[in-house]
Amino acid sequence: MPETGEEETVRVVALDRSYHFGCYKCEDCGLLLSSEAEGRGCYPLDGHVLCKSCNAKRVQMLTSRMATEL
Repeated sequence: MPETGEEETVRVVALDRSYHFGCYKCEDCGLLLSSEAEGRGCYPLDGHVLCKSCNAKRVQMLTSRMATEL
C-alpha cells in the first residue's frame, strides 16, 4: 500500500515475496538490504532473506552439524 499522501509505492521482490524498501531486511540481524549498496545484497538460504554475513554464519552452522552427524 502507498504511504499516506502518495499514489504509488515501490517494492522489492525477493523469493516470490514483496517488501517495502524499509522492510527488506536480513531476517537474522535486521540489516537493510539493497542491490545497489555495496555489501548489502541479498543472500537467500532455505527461503530466508539474509545478508552475506548471516548467510555465511548459517552455512557454517549447517556444515558443522553435517560433519558431526557423520
